[in-house]
Amino acid sequence: MTPEYIEHLANLADPTGQWQRSPLDDLTLDQAQQRDTGIVLRRYAAHLRRLHQLHGTGYSLLITPLSANVARTSSWPTPEPHKRRGAISDPDGQ
Repeated sequence: MTPEYIEHLANLADPTGQWQRSPLDDLTLDQAQQRDTGIVLRRYAAHLRRLHQLHGTGYSLLITPLSANVARTSSWPTPEPHKRRGAISDPDGQ
């Protein structure tokens, strides 16, 4: 799946844009679930986009959880044990 397709799915799951609302807003359960779905899918799309940017560079994506809802991402040289032998032709794994 491409990051663009995942963002499209996020728009389908949250058509009213609840993901842009403040976490302090009083939402119904359905609205809160729409918001959370939109956030999670967009976050995953951003991680996938970054992975695609790093493909073939010799760097890996490091995602460090800082709290239950916050993570820091950075790129680091790929450790030798993690390097694959041979090239991966399709970053989407298809």
